[in-house]
Amino acid sequence: MRTAPVSAVVVLRPVALLAVALAAAALLARCGSGGDGGGAPPPGDGGPNPPPAPPPGAPGWAVAAAERFEAALPDGAFAPDPVPDDGPFSDGGAFFASRSVTPPAAFRASTPAGAGGWFTIESYTRRAGASTQELAEVVQDPADPSNHALRITSRAHTDATVLRPSAPLPARYRISVRVGFPSFGDGVAGGLNGYDGPADAGPWWPGEDATRQNGFYWLTILDRLPRPHVNTWIHHHRKVVVDSDNHYPPWMEIWDGDRFVWSGEHPVMLFALDGTQPGTERAGPPFLSFSNGAWQPSGAIRAVDAYLPGTWYRLTIERDGPRYTIEVSGRFRYGGEQTYRATVDAAARCVFHYPVDAAEAAGAARCVDEGAFASVGSAYPRWPAGGAWPDWFMLGDPHVNYYEGSVLYDDLVLETWRE
Repeated sequence: MRTAPVSAVVVLRPVALLAVALAAAALLARCGSGGDGGGAPPPGDGGPNPPPAPPPGAPGWAVAAAERFEAALPDGAFAPDPVPDDGPFSDGGAFFASRSVTPPAAFRASTPAGAGGWFTIESYTRRAGASTQELAEVVQDPADPSNHALRITSRAHTDATVLRPSAPLPARYRISVRVGFPSFGDGVAGGLNGYDGPADAGPWWPGEDATRQNGFYWLTILDRLPRPHVNTWIHHHRKVVVDSDNHYPPWMEIWDGDRFVWSGEHPVMLFALDGTQPGTERAGPPFLSFSNGAWQPSGAIRAVDAYLPGTWYRLTIERDGPRYTIEVSGRFRYGGEQTYRATVDAAARCVFHYPVDAAEAAGAARCVDEGAFASVGSAYPRWPAGGAWPDWFMLGDPHVNYYEGSVLYDDLVLETWRE
């Protein structure tokens, strides 16, 4: 196991003073991370165009693209699911083929949106006749009727929708968004946890009760083009994450201001993935969780706080070279009005698949792991030598076999470094 210092800061301040603050929130152990051995995405992922760039001006951070969600989204069209080959842990990949799983008949839609089509809405459903507007639409802001926001909805646990950039991100960027009014379960014992009725996680995990977990991604950085997949896929492609997974019985701890308490009720997870450990086929590499003002030991699943449902939050993830800073601000269950902020040196900690180009890959020799899971074979090493994986941001519900509910997003802003 390789370790190195990581800086972490927790800041308290009123939300009113955070109009320009950024925030981020993460994803839980059920969605782990791992590798598929690919150095570059398949042809066509992200299209031929480069990421948006800011107009000429003085050097420094500058807005390259923004979306306020005041206009309706373009209409998308569902087509039969081609079952995209996104590596061994995708819906029809080697891992599930080894388990004799056949992906179900389904439908997908990929809809560019925003100025110049700078972001894309990716949706999946098994419901024939479903409309893309059912899963992603601009609606009135419940906190401000004069404002509008993007609502992502999974009407069934077999629906999934994510928002991603239409091209991979540059090496230096800052992505921020407001997230609010989540309604993806509560993690309380004795109920259906936000589901309309019983739900099964099959065909990939047949017989498993999907209602035991319900959640969404606030904002996450992946090593491959994001789109809906079986939940196992994303476990093998995350770098840094802010997410929530409402569940019972609890398998994580939340910091309540005095101590860690076992709870799966509205947790806010902020974490990176530990690339020094192989992890498991189902969960991927272990978590490096941030909580109680510090990065926790590898594998400890600990939430930074708990969210309040009828509330807006602001978050950001910044990448400045191989260093990520994550920040989330708002009114929390335990911490009240607060900002949580954490920085991790991805190179020093071998954050999973952190290199985005050849130069960073050359400095990651000690992170290399040519080993592979037996179920997928040696063609898919976890961290191949020379591997580089451009960053992609993602928000929404990416799981085609879990999660049912809705959440709002607004004020999506991409900043890049202007030389």
